Amino acid sequence: MITWLLAMWSFITPVQAQDSTVSVSNYDPIAATLDSLLNQNFIQRLSSNAANGADFNSSEVPSYADDIYRKRIEKLQTPIPLVFNEEVKQYIEMYGIRKRALTERVMGLSQLYFPLFEQVLDQQGLPEEFKYLSIVESALNPVAVSPVGATGLWQFMLSTGKLYGLQVNSLIDERRDPVRATYAACQYFKDMYAIYNDWLLVVASYNCGAGNVNRAIARSGGKRTFWEISPYLPRETRGYVPAFIAVTYLMNYTGEHNLSAVAPLVNYFDVDTVHVNHRLDLRQVAQAVNVPFDILSYLNPVYKKGVIPNSEQPQALRLPVNKMNAYLAVEDDFLIPVIEQEFQDEANTDFVFVNDLVRKSHKVRRGEQLQVIARKYHCSVNDLKKWNHLRSTKLTAGKSLTVYVNVPKKVNAKKPAVAQQPAVQTVVSATTDSVVSDSVCATQEKVSSPMTIQTVKDNGEIYHVVAPGDTLWNIAQRYQGLTVDKIKEINRLNSNELKVGTRLKVAVGG
Repeated sequence: MITWLLAMWSFITPVQAQDSTVSVSNYDPIAATLDSLLNQNFIQRLSSNAANGADFNSSEVPSYADDIYRKRIEKLQTPIPLVFNEEVKQYIEMYGIRKRALTERVMGLSQLYFPLFEQVLDQQGLPEEFKYLSIVESALNPVAVSPVGATGLWQFMLSTGKLYGLQVNSLIDERRDPVRATYAACQYFKDMYAIYNDWLLVVASYNCGAGNVNRAIARSGGKRTFWEISPYLPRETRGYVPAFIAVTYLMNYTGEHNLSAVAPLVNYFDVDTVHVNHRLDLRQVAQAVNVPFDILSYLNPVYKKGVIPNSEQPQALRLPVNKMNAYLAVEDDFLIPVIEQEFQDEANTDFVFVNDLVRKSHKVRRGEQLQVIARKYHCSVNDLKKWNHLRSTKLTAGKSLTVYVNVPKKVNAKKPAVAQQPAVQTVVSATTDSVVSDSVCATQEKVSSPMTIQTVKDNGEIYHVVAPGDTLWNIAQRYQGLTVDKIKEINRLNSNELKVGTRLKVAVGG
């Protein structure tokens, strides 16, 4: 998929075989793909791993006789028919000698992507060696773009990406999504294998398209192996398959070539995923959880403008594992407007914030407890149990909990709006697969609904009206820069006990 334009070129070339000799220069498109890593800011920040091949000095660059290369490749256990020849040797020397420093960077990046690729390839019943194809395609650069517009780790063209279900618009490019693009690539591999029943022809078709492969088969007189039809394929594809074999060889013999991975700042097991269904600016998230924006952007390359758009389907947000709790602690803050700014915008208007109840679904994580979930959504454990008809606090990982959150809207203080109550809801139990219908209403006897938040301006000062279930802690979470101690200080409180209806000062007017 690096260049589909070559398909058009091959269509007008003469029927006779082309010179099958492939030479690798610095202007080779595969070499250029590797060089593109030099322009990536995140890649530049990678830290070097000091470990080198045990039998070599750090600066030593081994090379071997052809017979040794051949025997090593023959030892590789794979359903893909790998061979050694002069074309393969040239790419071994490119990756292993001339551009070895960049190869070591790719080895480091594989720590972030290969566990995912291996999982999906195994799930789809495909050879694990296909993970090495991504190195040839993009050098594991998730935002790589070829001269003809192929994009992402797997270098999908726009039309092919959409054909395989990848969404592309002004804000999202799922060709850059490691998960979705990997599944799409696997489906392509399976579709092509159903046609050719030959893995190297699948690899060739991935580069130049099935049309070019079919024409090469026809021009060869009906031959059905890559090496037999290679002289009739586009020049780039004639080098593409040998490059794939060379990368497969080197990634299995890194020690023999004194190659050491340049470790990335994060690897696959350092990253976790949370799903959001509302607009979210990654710059704000980066600031809130103290992660450099370029790292957060690198982990979420699918979002072209650094913004997760509103969507009916939850969108993935990938974060370093050690920042996940920090994000969950402030997640709801991204739903709440900056109260102080709202007052500045309407300095001469008295109004209140009255929050409408919004039903959300929370997927239980392994080891997660009700107390943690309750703190996240500013409710009580009893609320969660009543909303989900739970008889105990024991949770099953992967089950969904129904929760209700308050989304603020501003109304005239003289005509305060009443928070809307949900009608009959379908509630999924966290402990069973059963679904029950129940009337979720505001009455305390039936369900404990989240409290209505009221924020009032009075003489330039901002007050929070204490509602049932309010605590100093969850009040502090709703207002920027506020803490429990600060609330107690400005309101001269001697204890944490609150009375419903009390007005608590949460900001002093200027």
